[in-house]
Amino acid sequence: MLIGVSVLAAIVAAVDWWAVATDVRRVEIVAKPATMIALIVVLAAIPDVPGPVRAWLVVGAVLGLVGDVALLGDGETAFMAGLGSFALGHLAYVGAALTVGFDPVWALPGVAFGVVLLGYRFVPRTLPGARSAGGDVLAGAVIFYALVITSMAVTAWATGAIVAAVGAMLFAVSDWVLGHRRFVGPLPGGRLAVMVPYHVGQALLVVGLATA
Repeated sequence: MLIGVSVLAAIVAAVDWWAVATDVRRVEIVAKPATMIALIVVLAAIPDVPGPVRAWLVVGAVLGLVGDVALLGDGETAFMAGLGSFALGHLAYVGAALTVGFDPVWALPGVAFGVVLLGYRFVPRTLPGARSAGGDVLAGAVIFYALVITSMAVTAWATGAIVAAVGAMLFAVSDWVLGHRRFVGPLPGGRLAVMVPYHVGQALLVVGLATA
């Protein structure tokens, strides 16, 4: 069953990537949330996951689904709703990682990654762009979100589970690209550069923590 639902999740994600790449909106609005639903089913099918870890992961994935649906809308309200849902989802993944364990030595690569992620364009360009677009309130929300993302990467690394750590970094890169696109300008790959690392990263994060 696990193999079957994993293959199904991969197929649905590929359909969503195709819809994003070709701008077929009517397919994207179905495939995007369906991908997260499939990932939740995969999580449910993984055997022998400790109860608290599974609970944190389910909460994180469900909040990701809520965020996906919110970001299908347009405008500032939809963006802020998506931002809030994803921030809470990241915190749930932090809870899952801390439940698995925390090794300060293993956390160091996550800290280094966070410094690079925040230092390259985010602080000098994305943050000023957010302040210009929405004032100090939006800039504060973006700073908080960036710190939450960094915490997710650090705690994922601290578990010593490499698969989860790689997933957390890809997830964070996806959010970095999304922020740059919204507040600075386009990047190579367009929206596909957001969706592919988002889906692959979240899948690796969930599976890595579930099997750690």
